[in-house]
Amino acid sequence: MSRAANTLPFATQMRDKAAALWHIQRVRRMVRDRVPAGAQCLIQVTQIDCADPACPGLATQISVTGFDLIRRTYLIHRPAAAITAADLMVLSG
Repeated sequence: MSRAANTLPFATQMRDKAAALWHIQRVRRMVRDRVPAGAQCLIQVTQIDCADPACPGLATQISVTGFDLIRRTYLIHRPAAAITAADLMVLSG
């Protein structure tokens, strides 16, 4: 019984990491659908601690590198789990 009690925090950590990875991949797919270069660009999605006092918690940083090797970085003041397609409207322009 003590062994099961010791694995519970590990299982919870793994579940949380898996959920975060799933949301990061979901955001990457939405970005890929919205960016004109689509599959021909590198997309990196990272959750970072937000330094802005008006934004407590996590923010999502999205970097898009195209064939021109110019990296465009966007910061959305929400965790990846809360990002919707409406939040990615900044990528269209």
